[in-house]
Amino acid sequence: MIPSSVMAAADPIVSYCTHVQNEGWQDYVGTGKMSGTEGKSYRLEGIKVNLDAQGYDLGITYQTHIQNIGWEADTSRGWKANDGMSGTEGLSYRLEAIQIKLTGADADKFNVFYQVHAQNIGWMGWAKNGESAGTAGYGYRLEGIKIMVVPTGVDPPLNSGVPFKEYTVPQYKEAYKQVVYQLFKENGIKYGYSQYACHYSMFDMDSNGIPELFVKTGSCEADFKYQIYTYENDQAKYMGSTNGGHATLMGKTNSAGGELILLMAHMGYQQVYEIKYENGSITRNLMMKGEVPMGEDYYDTGYSVPWAYARDISLLN
Repeated sequence: MIPSSVMAAADPIVSYCTHVQNEGWQDYVGTGKMSGTEGKSYRLEGIKVNLDAQGYDLGITYQTHIQNIGWEADTSRGWKANDGMSGTEGLSYRLEAIQIKLTGADADKFNVFYQVHAQNIGWMGWAKNGESAGTAGYGYRLEGIKIMVVPTGVDPPLNSGVPFKEYTVPQYKEAYKQVVYQLFKENGIKYGYSQYACHYSMFDMDSNGIPELFVKTGSCEADFKYQIYTYENDQAKYMGSTNGGHATLMGKTNSAGGELILLMAHMGYQQVYEIKYENGSITRNLMMKGEVPMGEDYYDTGYSVPWAYARDISLLN
């Protein structure tokens, strides 16, 4: 029996089409051509890939990472092959990443390269042979794709970018989540308050790239305190507390890091403190205090530190 690779007369030919937001299914395009759009901010929602093996024992299979679903291979959807649809139609779910690989006895004679255009990034680097292309964890849509199948040893057009970016939650955020959960549980039992009484903020006091955690706890404004934590030696470390009743945290120059200001204001009277983290401890220095004249505003830098209720972990994702 003559092997299929001996009978083959030409290189395999790949063609593909995408289902695009506001446009539907586009026409098939061939090797290295763009399917999708560029400059319109339209999401890809589905893709079909076809391979004309030209006599080789060769097939193509692929899966996508889909909004609200994830990687298809991690679900009952599984890998798609030879013109099967990967993605969705009619759900308005964006594609975020794709993997493509060759199958068959002659798969080692060829490489499949693919490149995607991703939201907020543009054209990324070329991926090949089952590698991921696109993003995961960012919520970025794919907008365009190019695919080529070439003999082993042939390189794709030059592009030095990375083909795939995945967002992972920083370790300090995971540690801080546990602190927030535990303080909410303990103080909820102690004071009997609802989820709306306990909240948290983050601010990088020492400007080392990892913010400190501030969790406001207590029974009422009269005894609220900020419990302060930092991240050290792979765990959350308690640093102390400061008064938090009728209080607002704000940055001196921005709302993410640097010098931290604590404003305590109530019934026309204010105290303004500068909170610092120095030599492993928290210090609170009084900047000003006194009555606020009628018609004048309380002290405000304009950089209020973002905060969230204890059951809202959006700041820790």
